[in-house]
Amino acid sequence: MTQLVEVPINSTVGALQSVYFQNQPQLQSITGDRQVYILGIESISALTLPFSPLTPGNPVAAIADLQNATLTLNIAGTLNYQQVPLISMNRTWSNGSTSSWVADLFRLKDTYKVDWTKSYIQMVQAPITTPPFSYLFQVYYQYDNDLMD
Repeated sequence: MTQLVEVPINSTVGALQSVYFQNQPQLQSITGDRQVYILGIESISALTLPFSPLTPGNPVAAIADLQNATLTLNIAGTLNYQQVPLISMNRTWSNGSTSSWVADLFRLKDTYKVDWTKSYIQMVQAPITTPPFSYLFQVYYQYDNDLMD
């Protein structure tokens, strides 16, 4: 299963500033009596989807914006996966002329109890694209432990 998650960036965001995720009910650690395991996360760039379907009219982060930010996930109260470059989670690339390719998914193993409201994106420098724009993530999940290697 997958869910698209958005982190909107506004004009007040600057260098070394953190922007937190909103609550993600579908991706909460416990849904009813089921645990939600996060299998992988993909960062989406404007090359794949130019505008956000969640905030209509908001442009999606450009490749330069993915190179300018990191992700930190809070898992069970601990900051795990600290400062992962968003560009390393981007699967679709293009050299702008003749070739493009798709990289492997950024996988997580047996990851559950993610607290999305304490997980964040951090800008390295001021945003490259003039805000507002959105960071988009395709989050892959399932309701039991990850049996894949």
